[in-house]
Amino acid sequence: MPTAHATRAEPTATEDAGPARHLAPHPATALPLTAALIVLALSYWTVDIVSPALPAISDSLGVSATGAGLIVAAFFGGRLVSNLPAAALTDRAGPRLTAAVGALVLGLGSIVAAFAHAETPFLVARALQGCGVALLATAGLLSVLRALPRGGAAMTAFNVSAGVGGSFGLYSSGWLTGSFGWRAIFWFSAALATIVFITTLVSHSIAARQRSPRPDLGRAVTAAPSPPSPLFGKMAIGAMLANLLVYANYAIWVVGLPLYAAVRFGAGTADIALLLLIINIIHLLGAFPVGGVIRLFGAQATMALGFASAALGIGATILAPNERWLLVPMALYAFGQVAGNSGSGDLLLRLGGDTGRGVAMVRLTSDIGMVVGPAAAGALVDAAGVTAPFIALAAISGIAAVASGAAARHALRPV
Repeated sequence: MPTAHATRAEPTATEDAGPARHLAPHPATALPLTAALIVLALSYWTVDIVSPALPAISDSLGVSATGAGLIVAAFFGGRLVSNLPAAALTDRAGPRLTAAVGALVLGLGSIVAAFAHAETPFLVARALQGCGVALLATAGLLSVLRALPRGGAAMTAFNVSAGVGGSFGLYSSGWLTGSFGWRAIFWFSAALATIVFITTLVSHSIAARQRSPRPDLGRAVTAAPSPPSPLFGKMAIGAMLANLLVYANYAIWVVGLPLYAAVRFGAGTADIALLLLIINIIHLLGAFPVGGVIRLFGAQATMALGFASAALGIGATILAPNERWLLVPMALYAFGQVAGNSGSGDLLLRLGGDTGRGVAMVRLTSDIGMVVGPAAAGALVDAAGVTAPFIALAAISGIAAVASGAAARHALRPV
């Protein structure tokens, strides 16, 4: 049954009295929703702009498939180590200042990458870019969560804005690399970081919308148990593992597919950019129905659907007879990925409330996946060929689909 604190907003810092007042967290503020969505879109533009140019960068710097995986892993390694500091800074200083700092760091890393002529300084620059995007993603996502507290709404808005930015990144990558060389994408990323910085300067912080501290987590759960209930411990661990695997599966998109298309079908940068762009649009469009699926059936059932779709798509990719046929299994993969990350992300955000804790759980697990996944995918390509990452991740995703389905059925049992 709902307890008294389930129907009452959390006290603000000004309501606390006594000597501990100076320990109160920063009042819940947010970037305006429009500004937050712009910050997220432009940030993810700089993320996805690199993938189509990965073969060209690898050839220019003289790195192997493992090195190509590290180019991606270094970026997400920078995000990984910055996630918890980003969450702490956002809670203490607010999303506006956090986003401004993130834009400066992203711009610095982009400029260093544009000048780099060897693998080591380039990897350092990629890590700096990752640190900047971690700050921007945390500030942007927390602002969206505070503006759109309804179930599934925050992750839908996040996926749409990130998808739009990613689509522009993929399109611009092929054109910039083909016209000016791969270094142009990093000069362009520095320009985008400047626009983000200006956006944060001209935006004013707003008060967060009030929400119940622990809203409904699915059809079967009508009231959240008080911490430290084992339900929340198991649920949080399961959601974190699911989110980690979803983002490890993105190794197919950022490393596996570009290398596979280049080796198997001789695809160039423009061809790879177009292929990834179409897949990203499918991913973007899938975010809209997935938000409704979460509200109707719950986050865990949505995760099971996502893993099943991703497993089918990843496994069927190696059966495609030519480059065009890659779109069919990759459409299944794209829908599965948006269902998986929306389901696991929504669950983690709701367990964390409207503080940086929920965002930190999402960003931490996603970046662990994005470090491990691309590095492992590159190593598998070197060790066993370009099909190896597809076989391995299809099998793991199939197991995750079964586990998520079992958890969803358990959650729907009467209590």
